[in-house]
Amino acid sequence: MKHFHDFTAPTGVEHRIHVSDDELITEEFTPTKIEKVILDKAHELRAASQSKEGFARHAAIVPVGLYWVWKKEWREKYRQTFSWATFETMKINSSDYANLRTGVKKL
Repeated sequence: MKHFHDFTAPTGVEHRIHVSDDELITEEFTPTKIEKVILDKAHELRAASQSKEGFARHAAIVPVGLYWVWKKEWREKYRQTFSWATFETMKINSSDYANLRTGVKKL
C-alpha cells in the first residue's frame, strides 16, 4: 500500500490517505495532546459557574472526529428511531463521555 498524503486540519485532527491498486483508505485521528487540551477545557468549564436560568447553557465539548463517528452511527443504526438531537443528547449523557460534559450533570 502506498502512502499518499498527510495533513492536519485547523482543529488539530490529523488525516492520512493511503492508496493501493484497488482502494483508497483515509484515516483521521486526534492526537493525544489535542485530546488533553479538550479534556482540560471541559474540566475548566465544569468548574466555572453557569446560570441555570438562561435559555442556553454550554453542555459539552465534542471533538470533531467523535462528532462524525456519532453522526455516522446515528445515520446507519438509529435514524429511524431517534432524532439527531436526541441521539446526541444520549451520547453526551452517557457515562462513557462524562469527561466531555462542561456544565451540567445530565441534559
